Amino acid sequence: LREVELKHGRVSMLAILGHIATASGMRWDAAYDAAGHTFKEVPAGLAAFSKIGGPGLQWIILTVGVLEIGFYECKDDVAAGYEARMDKMGWDDAEKRPQKK
Repeated sequence: LREVELKHGRVSMLAILGHIATASGMRWDAAYDAAGHTFKEVPAGLAAFSKIGGPGLQWIILTVGVLEIGFYECKDDVAAGYEARMDKMGWDDAEKRPQKK
């Protein structure tokens, strides 16, 4: 449960950062499709969904899904790496686990 809360918190932070950046006018000056539509043409906020259309939304969902599957596949390796580093630094099991209040 804690890992899901952390992930949702990070996604929320990235979402608000992206909203602030696009609302302030920051855009890539590059095309996002073969027709030559640029990121500068996409409006900020939810209005962007009307501009990118169905295929663009499908591409976003597919990309996020692939990233999620990739993270799910390697999360045990990442956790083992962190555990090994903590062991190497001399942490004992009591220090590794959060204390409940």
